[in-house]
Amino acid sequence: MHLISLNIPDLLIPLWRGTFECDTDDDKSTWTWAVLTGTVWKDFGKAITATTPHLPGFFDRPPRNPAEKINSGYKAWEYTLLLYGIGPLVLHNVLPLFYWQHFCKLVGAVRIISQHNITRKELQVAARLFVEFIEEFEQLYYQRRIDRIHFVRQSIHALRHYANEVATKGPLICASQWTMERTIGNIVGEIRQPSNPYSNLAQRAIRRAQHNSLMVMIPTLDPDYGQPLFLRWSKDLGNGYALLKLQERSRHATTFAEGSTIKTFLDAHYPHSPEYAFFDPHWCFRVCRWARLRLPNGQTCCSVFSRRETRANAQRARNVKVCMSLAPSYILTTLYFAEVLFFFEIRTHPDVHALEPLALVTIYSPPDRALLWDSSDTFYSCTHHGEVGLRVVKVPSIQSVVAMVPHTLAGEERFYMFEKPGMDLANLGGILWDEDDEDHQPT
Repeated sequence: MHLISLNIPDLLIPLWRGTFECDTDDDKSTWTWAVLTGTVWKDFGKAITATTPHLPGFFDRPPRNPAEKINSGYKAWEYTLLLYGIGPLVLHNVLPLFYWQHFCKLVGAVRIISQHNITRKELQVAARLFVEFIEEFEQLYYQRRIDRIHFVRQSIHALRHYANEVATKGPLICASQWTMERTIGNIVGEIRQPSNPYSNLAQRAIRRAQHNSLMVMIPTLDPDYGQPLFLRWSKDLGNGYALLKLQERSRHATTFAEGSTIKTFLDAHYPHSPEYAFFDPHWCFRVCRWARLRLPNGQTCCSVFSRRETRANAQRARNVKVCMSLAPSYILTTLYFAEVLFFFEIRTHPDVHALEPLALVTIYSPPDRALLWDSSDTFYSCTHHGEVGLRVVKVPSIQSVVAMVPHTLAGEERFYMFEKPGMDLANLGGILWDEDDEDHQPT
């Protein structure tokens, strides 16, 4: 996978900057793709840095300003987030349209090929996008010129084989170098005999293998065996979900819009709920808020109520991908992106003492269909509905945490969605489209 993380960026970025080595017969002034020069390159770096507060912390190291740090040990993961995460956003309206669309085909294929679970249909899409990217690369950059034949590196040709490798060996992310390099780093950190490092390293590796084997054969040897999965100040909800502090000790009133949204949800799902006792004539509910939620995939979802989200250097993790149903049917479920305001619990029936965990969210609009069409389904640009989009959802409907990066398009404030590379992109095709909205029709 380092071919994608290092070799491809080492080819594309110098081409876009106009610093790629060229033949004496080639004139760089004819390179219509070399746009990251001068102030454009500096503005490009600032745009990347500006996305950092909107990337959840579990996205790992955010990309630094490439205009300042690209020659100072820029990491493979920084290249991955830069190109295949925020790349379609920061390069939109910077690269010429044909080159941007060509680049998005690479991004779409890489996002699919980086998943742990890949369907046959997704693999076919990735294979098609890779082939189209390779063929168009030769048309747009190489242009069948002998003096540019060095543009077509081995890394470009290797992309054609990725889909076949998945079919024969399984998802490539499961055999990538990330896991091996992390293991090597952990073992090297345990070396205690610098005078004889390799023998000491081998013994540390053997001891670790023996320890892991014993833990598998006799789980009770683990000091944490039988201990609760979550910390004592959290609340285990089952199925891998858990509410985490901060928590209000007593009920507090919601706003008018929040209270009316909660009432609408109770009317539709739990009309006999005793929570109506906490409803006042001013359309306000009194609820006890929770700030964070642990998901089964290990992610921690924050909320607007979380104090961490108000820090100046906080990386926001309050935007989620949620599968929910809306009125009037409440039957068909659809995928939405939403911002979590807070989590809370209610009693569903007077005879039921168990509490139902819920989340108050405000949903984003469906992504712009024309942009998705032009970007090979990589540029998810949504608008924030604010109080109009307030909804109550059940906690198990929250699937994962996503990044929503603000940007301006045609004078309108919008939000660009992307997930951490390697996360499964399943069900993204289930987004609700407004068939009456002519502005979202592909061209």
